[in-house]
Amino acid sequence: RETIILSALGIIVGFGFGWWLHHFIITSLPPDAAMFDPNMYPFNFVFSALIPAIITAALAVVVHHKIKKINMLDALSSID
Repeated sequence: RETIILSALGIIVGFGFGWWLHHFIITSLPPDAAMFDPNMYPFNFVFSALIPAIITAALAVVVHHKIKKINMLDALSSID
């Protein structure tokens, strides 16, 4: 659960910081030979949020299945 919460908070904070960083780079470092579109579109935010959300969900499923296979009594009784 903590990983999912931290990923959601990271996505939300990343929206603000990413917008600021995009604006800073596009306005302060434009190349001489090309000009980029300085606008941010809703699809940019959706796509940038979906990538970490899908990776987090896939890792949560894998870790959940691995944790379910652990015998807790054996894990508590081991000396390691």
